[in-house]
Amino acid sequence: MDISPLSPTAQTARSAAAKPATQNHSAKKAGQEFEALMVGQMLESMFAGVETGSAFSGGQGERTWRSFMLQEYGKAIAEAGTLGIGRMVEADVARLYGQTSEGAKG
Repeated sequence: MDISPLSPTAQTARSAAAKPATQNHSAKKAGQEFEALMVGQMLESMFAGVETGSAFSGGQGERTWRSFMLQEYGKAIAEAGTLGIGRMVEADVARLYGQTSEGAKG
């Protein structure tokens, strides 16, 4: 039996194959965003005691923009994936999403 590209069976199979890829991408994005947020918050705590008024420091400008810099550091660390926090969150999100999808089918 030959399935043409326009048949409903082929369209259903194509959309079913696209869902896991979308779910995996969403889970990966959620994991990476969570890791970036968490690392940014940890860096905020680490930099809380660092003075900004010394001779070679950024002064008021650094105080104003430091949180943005630390958020970007968090994003860069999360993109590198060296901590593994994002991968753990990604696996949990994918597992939980899979459970809810299976529950909705049955």
